[in-house]
This record gives sequence, structure tokens and C-alpha cells, in this order.
Amino acid sequence: MTTSSHGLLRAAHRAASLTSVRLALFGVLALAACWHSLSLAGGMNDFRDSHLLDSYEDAGTRSVTHYGQLPLWNPWSCGGQYALGSPQTRVFAPTVVLSSLVGPRRAEPILLWAFLVLGMEGFFHYARRRVGSATGALGAAPLFGLMGFTALSWSIGWLNFAGFLLLPWLLVGTRRVAEGKLSGVALVGGVFALLLSFGGTYPVPMGALFVALETGRTLYGMRGMPRRREALWALGITACFTLAACAFRLWPLIETMRSSPRVMAGTPGNALVPLTKMLLQLPARSGYSDPGNFYFAPAALLLALPALALARRRALYPAVMAGLCAWMAAGYSATPSLFAGLRTLPIFETFRYPERFLVPTCFFLAELAALGLAALLARTWRAPSRWTWAAVAACAVAISSWGLQLRAFDNLSRWAQMTAMPAEREQPFAQARGNRWSQGHLLALNRGSIACGEAWPVPMSSKLRGDLSQEEYLEEPGAGTAKRVEWTPNRVSIDVDATRPTVLLVNQNWHPGWKSSQGEVISRDGLLGVRVPQGRQQVVLSFLPRSGLGGTLVSALAWAGLAFLMWRERRGHRLPWPGALGVSAVPLAVWGVLAMAWPEPVAKPDPRNADGSPLTVAALPPAARPVNARFDVPVELVAAEVPAEPDAEGITPLVLHWRTTGPVPRSVGIFVHVVSAEGQRLGSDHPVLGGTWFFADAPRDTLLRDAFSLSTRGWRPGTWNVLVGLWHAGGDQSRVDVLGTGGAQVSEGRVYVGTFTVPRNVRANESSVNP
Repeated sequence: MTTSSHGLLRAAHRAASLTSVRLALFGVLALAACWHSLSLAGGMNDFRDSHLLDSYEDAGTRSVTHYGQLPLWNPWSCGGQYALGSPQTRVFAPTVVLSSLVGPRRAEPILLWAFLVLGMEGFFHYARRRVGSATGALGAAPLFGLMGFTALSWSIGWLNFAGFLLLPWLLVGTRRVAEGKLSGVALVGGVFALLLSFGGTYPVPMGALFVALETGRTLYGMRGMPRRREALWALGITACFTLAACAFRLWPLIETMRSSPRVMAGTPGNALVPLTKMLLQLPARSGYSDPGNFYFAPAALLLALPALALARRRALYPAVMAGLCAWMAAGYSATPSLFAGLRTLPIFETFRYPERFLVPTCFFLAELAALGLAALLARTWRAPSRWTWAAVAACAVAISSWGLQLRAFDNLSRWAQMTAMPAEREQPFAQARGNRWSQGHLLALNRGSIACGEAWPVPMSSKLRGDLSQEEYLEEPGAGTAKRVEWTPNRVSIDVDATRPTVLLVNQNWHPGWKSSQGEVISRDGLLGVRVPQGRQQVVLSFLPRSGLGGTLVSALAWAGLAFLMWRERRGHRLPWPGALGVSAVPLAVWGVLAMAWPEPVAKPDPRNADGSPLTVAALPPAARPVNARFDVPVELVAAEVPAEPDAEGITPLVLHWRTTGPVPRSVGIFVHVVSAEGQRLGSDHPVLGGTWFFADAPRDTLLRDAFSLSTRGWRPGTWNVLVGLWHAGGDQSRVDVLGTGGAQVSEGRVYVGTFTVPRNVRANESSVNP
């Protein structure tokens, strides 16, 4: 029996080493995982986030199939937005070809299947180099590839998170780069470009973090300075090439984030027990609950034991990394918080959900499982009679874990709320008031939505309307006529007959990429406008964004440069490392020249509160009550506006006027306590001013108007005192001391700013607070 078992293990090793056999196995496993998703192909996901994110892909494919245009401008969302500059869109990924051919809703489960196969194959290549066993790598690959979060992402419309499955390819490419292989440069740059184009708001920065760690791990394992020096040259080339290869998407994103920075506040955290359930509890077949969202088969953890016992040295790195990732996933619940430290770095400050670090936790646990299998298999060659049964049992555990992962994947896939696609209606485009959580229905009617549900502050004009009889019109009705001739997403033609110089307005948001054949393109309070002269003329508006067109040119040059280096290498005339670095830096130089030589207006942010009021004011309004409280950080609460009582709907608008005079720690936020005469306390804590700035980012020596509201429906009638203070919301959560006031009462680090009265006629309802 031992001989037959030993032969079986040898056969498994040979099969694992054959790419065709391995891909067939991964394809079948992926097909089993996606079976339910594929059965629903063509339906519309009715989950709220799906309506928003899926509509981006629908809009992109509509631009391609209906109008024969690149999906540069998306007029159907948020009153019109730059598709390439929107972080969560994936309309410029190669996958848009499949979406255009078969339809975006039919393409999604096919793409899910492809990403699963890519994830398993990528992990195999990564693990085989790290553990030295094809069978060990094969046994653990589905543990990472079939992790629960990918299924959850599909079921709620977050298909862009499937990009996490490309993490092993980034690490494989990093290893090849350190070995001086140009194929590694192409792999790292290509994967990052794909992730960016696929809307990888989390996979890209997290991938960059683990590429940096893998770089350190690889350099540490090298012997001799010459090898490390060559590796550093290759890594420099990779950095230059990757930046340039991603320019087609990176430049628009930089432009957008400078105009409208994405702010993520709060102190999210996960306690140990809920975190463990997310990772190890088999998810239910229906519902949206945390248990099992990141499912990793508990039985697979048994495979880590032989790794820790028999290959301690090689197990150290993945074990430590799995622990650090789990610590990161705990967020602010851990003390000290590793996640809080990460959020102090650029880009990572936009991270909102620390539990997503359970994805790399699964990755390193799978590496430990592969190492455990490899360690047992290695023992079978030296002492078959003693170790063969243990290796067979470990393989059985791995295969049973595949079954558990498939079951969890299927359960999570069934969370999708699928309905029939709405019937399309061919009619001229127009904006509608819309609903951000049912946007998929509007697109079928060729209607744009000016109700925006994005996670970043899309620049939207306050003059957008959803009830116009004509989308293109003259600002002065008596100045002539305007009539639409042609409409496409990136190009609009209007016949204008102006009796005097005037402004043509288009019911879409302005962007500096809009150009006009006649007159000057301007922003009218964020609305797209054109100054037109007197007379009869045809105005042709075209969307030609500098960042998109110029970035695409830079990316094309980057790939051309890499192709030149690889061609030289194949002919046996490889350029020296300094020369290769020079070639890879040329596209970046072109990028700089384009940015300087191709001037374009800057879309400056217009920071506003949730009620639309400006975030900065020149002077205090007469209704503001002076407070003049100074804190133990360079922040002053200058005044407050507290109404005498709520409005007819039970809403109490509050305004705090702040001023900063120096650098403020990013952890500092605002707490608002509303206390009744009986001692009942409610609150409205918010670490971000007006939903826009942390104190650390706010302009100094400027009056900052922080407007928010409380819903007092269901509150006890009577008087309520409003007390305000500062606390370290992103740190140890301690309060900031009050140093002095202009006579205002101070209690427990809180400053009294006013009183309002809740009358008895406020409708009873569940109380709520809306910062």
C-alpha cells in the first residue's frame, strides 16, 4: 500500500507540473464555483452598489456599441463625469471588449471565471518558487483562488475587487525582476496597468505594499553586492516603466483627486471574534452578514502545522505576514492600531474597510498550507514508510478544503439580488433627477442621473436640472435660439442663432477636457458653457481630455520602449542597466513635457457642506454666537449657530465656525454632545469638517464653516444643551484639553455653545443623527 501511495504522489507531482492538466483542473474548479453566477448571466443585480457600479460598465459599452466612441465621458452618471478619472470605473480595461461583444451583464460571470483561473495559476507559480514543490503549490492554489471575498464581490456588484486575485502575479513578477528578467518588468507593469484600468481602488495600493515587502524579502535572500546592485537597477527600471505604463489611467486619476479629494474618516475596527467569523465561519446561503465574507477553509489551517514544525525558517515570513495582515484587518479595534499607522501614508489615507486585509491574510495562510504539503511530501522521498501516509492525509485535507471553499463560494454567490434587465427605450438623451440606487433603470431609458451615489465628491454643478425640455439652451432666453443637431457621449453639435454675444449652456458638468469649435468653453457654476459670438453658427463640443489622450501616448511609449529592450536582449545585444533605465525614463520625460506644453484649466475644488453652503467664509454671520474656545492643538472654536428649536420636520441645523493656526494631528476630530435636562445624551461626532477636510488638511487662518444637522424626531420634549469638543478620533480616542474660552462654560473638555427646545408637536419617530 505504501508503494502504491508513493506512486500516486509521484503521479500527482507529474500532473501538477503539466500546464495543460493544471489549467484544466483550475478551469473545472472555477466553473463549479461560478455555476450559479453563470446561470444568472444577463440579469440585472438589484443591489444598490451594483446599480451604481454596473451602470458605469453599461455606459462605457453603450459608448462603444451605440456611438462608436471610446468611453471617455460618461454623461449618464452624476450629471456627467470623466470616466477615466473616476476611480471605480473599469471601462478602459481590456475586459470592455468582452462586455461590448456579449453585453456587460453576460460578461461579468465569464470575467469572474477567468479571474479565478488566473488567481489559482498565479498562486501556483508564486508558491512553487517559494516552497519548491509543484504538488504543494497545486494543493494550496484553490485555497487562495476560491476565497469567499471574490464571491461576495460579484454578488454585490464589486467585480473590480476580483483584481485581488492578481496579487500573486505581482509577486512573481517582482521575483523575476530581481533576477534581472525583463519579463518580470512587463508582468509587474502590465498587472498594475490592468488593475488600475479595472477600478482597483484597493488592489492597487495594497498590491504596491506587498510588492515592496516582496522586494525586501528577495533582496535579503540574495548573496553578494553585485547581484543586489543588478537587482536594484532592474527594480528602478520596473518603477519607471510601471508609472509610464499606467499613465493612461494614472494621470486622469491624479487630476480628479486633486480636484475632488476622496476623504475617508472614522475609526473602523473589528474585534477578534467577528474577525475570526469573517475568515473561518461557513457563510449562509442568503443575507448580507459578516460571517464567512472572507471564507478560508478551517481544515486548511491544519496544513500550516507541518510547515511550522518541519520548515520553520521558510514558514517564518508567511506566518509573520499573515499575523500582520490580520492585525491590520482589526483596524482601530487593535491597540496599537497598525491600520491607523498605515492611514497616515499618502493614498492609504482613503482606506475605509480594514477587514479587506483578510485577503492577503488568506494569501499567506495558503502559502503556509503549500509549505506544509511540500514539507510532508519531501519527507516521503527520504523515508517513504514513515511519511507517505501523512502526505496522503495532507493531500486529502487539501482536497476536502477545496470542497468547503466551493460550498462557501456558491453560498456567497446566492446573495446576489438578480432581476430581469429593464427594456431599453430609444429616445434623445436628457438628464433626470434620478435615484442613485436604481441607476440601471435610468440608463435603459437613455436618461442621466443627477442623483450621485459615488464614494468621492464628484464635482457637480448646482445648476443641473432634471426637468428641462431642451438640454442645450442660451443663458439669456431672449438672445436667440439653440437647437441640438447631433448628440453622442463625447461630442455634441448645436445650431446657435445668437442676436448678440451670449453663453450657450449644456445641461452637463463642466470639465477642462471639453473643447469647442466656436467660442470659449467656460464653467458656469460648474455647468458646461460656451461663450458664443453674435450670428448663426454650429457649435461642436468635443471631449478631448489632456490627461486621457496624453496619458495613453505615454503608456504606448512605455510599452514600445520595453519592446525595444526585449528585442535587443533576444538579439544578444542587451543594453547595460544604466542605458535600459534611460530608455524606461523617456516616457516619463515625455509626460512632463506634455504636462507643461499642453496647458489646460485646472478644475479647482469648491468645498461645500452637505447642505450646499460654502466651507469657508470671510466673516461671521450676525446669527453666530461667539465662543472663542482654544484647545491644546492649534484649533479655535470661534462661534456657533444653534437655532431656538427644530424645524417643522424635526431637523435642527447646527453650524460651528472653526479656525486653525498651525499643524494639527490628523487624528483630531469633533465631538458634539446634545444633553437634555434629565441627563440623556445624544451625539454627532464627525472627524471631518463638512465632510471634506480633516483639521490637518484645512486651510489655516481661515474661518471654516462646519454645517450639519440633527433629527430630533422621537426626542424627549424640552431643552437640550449643545456641548462641543475635540478628541483624537483616529488615535487613542482621548479628548483634547480646552485651554481657554471667551466666557463659555467648560465641562469635561466640552464647551457649551447653545440651547434649543424640542416642542411637544414634533412627530414621534425613531431618533437619528445626521452629521
